[in-house]
Amino acid sequence: MFHEGRTHPTLDHIVILVSHKTLSGLSDSLHHLFTVALGGNHADGLTSNKLVLLKDGVYIEFIAFFDSVDPERRKQHRWGNLKENTIIDWAFTFPPKGDFDAIKQRVLNRNSGFHYQEPDGWGRKRNDGTMLEWRLSAPVDSLGNPVPGIIPFWCLDKTPRELRVPFEAQPELTDHPCRAVRVSSLSVTVPHGQSSDIKKVYEAIYDLQSRSQWPYEVPSDRSVGTHCISLLEDVKMVVTLTLSGPERGQVEVLPGLVFNIQ
Repeated sequence: MFHEGRTHPTLDHIVILVSHKTLSGLSDSLHHLFTVALGGNHADGLTSNKLVLLKDGVYIEFIAFFDSVDPERRKQHRWGNLKENTIIDWAFTFPPKGDFDAIKQRVLNRNSGFHYQEPDGWGRKRNDGTMLEWRLSAPVDSLGNPVPGIIPFWCLDKTPRELRVPFEAQPELTDHPCRAVRVSSLSVTVPHGQSSDIKKVYEAIYDLQSRSQWPYEVPSDRSVGTHCISLLEDVKMVVTLTLSGPERGQVEVLPGLVFNIQ
């Protein structure tokens, strides 16, 4: 499934890792900022999630490993060793012309030291029992190590996306006390010395020449505004999210995690 006529990848969601205790109390702790939608349990039995849906159809996923998960099994997950209360990853969906295979091959042909894995089947059971299915392709380096956050992964729905992200069917879930309505931009800061190879991946994804900002589409055809992903350099990898809404400012979502609203 994809949207006809789209010339850029569609931003799907942003992933924030939290503890299971934080996830359980999320609706209460964020009630002054966001309406929290129920998610569900992932089919691998390792994680569960809750969502913040935005009017542009993009969503923020709060994900947590179950406390009962074996530590060694958690370490094998590409997110298992990452820092909690931070943005750890983000996803595209709806490739232009629906052709992810072409993107995957272009990335491989760029010889950047990164490539996309063959898409695997994934799923999640909603609290109402509905089973959701999608294919997921994550980027890895030349040694097969995951590189979450610096390069997007792909979430390619098998069941209708509106079941996974009911932002139109349940519009009340997109009304938030902080009045944020959409994702304005995403900044990806990469370690010094890596930006050249990482830009090659973005060039391949977009089939465009090198630049410092990359445009994206959003799932809602009614959304307006400038949508871009910026690549920056610093000493470590950081993903920064900027939302848009009628009231500008900053909101502290979790201790140490701040969103800009502009």
